[in-house]
Amino acid sequence: MKPRVGLVVVGNEAESGLERAGWLLKTTKDRLTETSVDVVQEQNAILTDAGAIQAGRRFREANTDLIVLIHATWVRDSIPYLLAQGSGSTLFLWGLPYPETYSLAAVQHFAGILRNRGIGFKYAYGLPSQDEVIEAIAKYARVVKLVKREIPYHIGLIGPRPTWRAFGAQDMTMGEWDLSKLLRASIIHVEMSEFQETVLQMEGNRKKGLIKRMQDEGKLPRTHEIEEKRLLRAAAEYLAIEEIRERYLLDAATIETYPYAWGFANLAASWLGDDRFVLETEGDLVRTTLMHLLVQLGTSPVMLGELAKTCPEDNLLYFGHAGSTALSLAESLDRVRFTAEGKAGCFVQFPLKELAEVTLVNLWQSPDSYNLFAGITASKGMTTEEWENMGGVSLAKLEVKWDVENPLDFFIAKGMEHHFLVVGGDLREDLIDLATLLNISTTSL
Repeated sequence: MKPRVGLVVVGNEAESGLERAGWLLKTTKDRLTETSVDVVQEQNAILTDAGAIQAGRRFREANTDLIVLIHATWVRDSIPYLLAQGSGSTLFLWGLPYPETYSLAAVQHFAGILRNRGIGFKYAYGLPSQDEVIEAIAKYARVVKLVKREIPYHIGLIGPRPTWRAFGAQDMTMGEWDLSKLLRASIIHVEMSEFQETVLQMEGNRKKGLIKRMQDEGKLPRTHEIEEKRLLRAAAEYLAIEEIRERYLLDAATIETYPYAWGFANLAASWLGDDRFVLETEGDLVRTTLMHLLVQLGTSPVMLGELAKTCPEDNLLYFGHAGSTALSLAESLDRVRFTAEGKAGCFVQFPLKELAEVTLVNLWQSPDSYNLFAGITASKGMTTEEWENMGGVSLAKLEVKWDVENPLDFFIAKGMEHHFLVVGGDLREDLIDLATLLNISTTSL
């Protein structure tokens, strides 16, 4: 579903510049409709508190996610306040390069108020003809849409029912309550026995049909050394997850396979990752939810990894993990190694392909806050020999050029958790905007 953007010109009758209102609205709407957003437009400039109240009500009824305030002139700060209060939407403040209007001063003034009150917002300076302004609106609207959901994200936790509890809830942990509040998620428990029974009941022709589909889509080589029982098991797991996903209306899921069911669902998780569905395989609810958000923000699947080696003298970090990473992150299917694990499991192992921009992400809790880290890196790729010398696991070789002496010392000093996320592209700005809206502290490198 597209983000819905409210578009309005605000100003003051005592100032010059209102004659541009019609042109600003038409040009901006025309350009925004070419992007991935829906536009709801106010026909007339808002000049009074009464007008702001009425417009705010209309935007709320239209269920807008973001309101773009084009400051045609200086505007008193009660108008954007009333628009925000009435609509319930996040604000995007837009200043124009016309000095006689004091448009920019009005943006700077209200931006300071929002910043000091800890309210998330975005601003731009320029004209509707400038691509960077239009792109900034569309980009921020997508971030706001992730937060402003009427229905929480459904995150499945597939595993045996734990019985250890002390104070508080018995069937839900207090940490799950905290995560639900922080990231707007509902945690849904699915018994491991339900998953296993669904796997065992899967018909043979459906499993074989899925295997053929994966071969046709280039997600499985036509010649391989995987035992048939393991391949059929992986196909059944994929199909079982699809059924459970539909049954519980899941947006993403994690399955507790470590250490007693190691290898189960890994190949299925790899296939699902390229279908833009996150199935994490260690019961990490926080990372699962964040991976889902990253998939919505970008175009690339997400790799989960742990710091395996550090070479600060060469500005290199290696992140590895058991194999469940989406196959599209491999250079080619020829670089992928399918290895047997456990009684019927299968790992998917390969070095992450070369990527010019990669964002390294972590989310953790400290005594007084939640914290998000986003650092820009580059994936350098590896030769087969280098990869095998590193153990032949799913591995990312990342080059970092941060202003820190030793990344390991930096991670420990910040108190970061050991599960990191690796995602293609530079998503730092989007992640900082998202964290601001969720009242999460940020560190960006």
